[in-house]
Amino acid sequence: MIPPSALPAPVRPAGMAVPGSYPWDHWERAALAAGLARELAVLGRAVMREASQHGWCGRLQTECGWRDGGGAMLDRALRHAGRTAARWNWLMQTDGLRFDPWDHDEYYEDSPCWKAMRARWNREQARLSSSRDHGSNNHPPS
Repeated sequence: MIPPSALPAPVRPAGMAVPGSYPWDHWERAALAAGLARELAVLGRAVMREASQHGWCGRLQTECGWRDGGGAMLDRALRHAGRTAARWNWLMQTDGLRFDPWDHDEYYEDSPCWKAMRARWNREQARLSSSRDHGSNNHPPS
């Protein structure tokens, strides 16, 4: 478990901050200090920022660290890096469960369509990952 002193204070709405001093910046620094891989820390920072800047629903804002300074978010990322990266990429691609990642049609975040879209997304991501892992012919020879 991450000690509470290592995390930023819970986020409260505020005016403009100095670049590098936003809550998501603090979270990224705490994540890196806790040993999270840089790529995942950068993704977590982006998710935390987008949840606020794009007005994601309260449930997703909580998931993205806005109630506890990102403590649960960091703990999950440290314990389940792969699953967490997949979830955060999905949230970024859908802008917090608002737009489908293919046609960009808008849906409510509690729409039942998300389950089928997530299954399709997972299949596509698995195929992409598999082709990268096995030297796909989709790229020109180097």
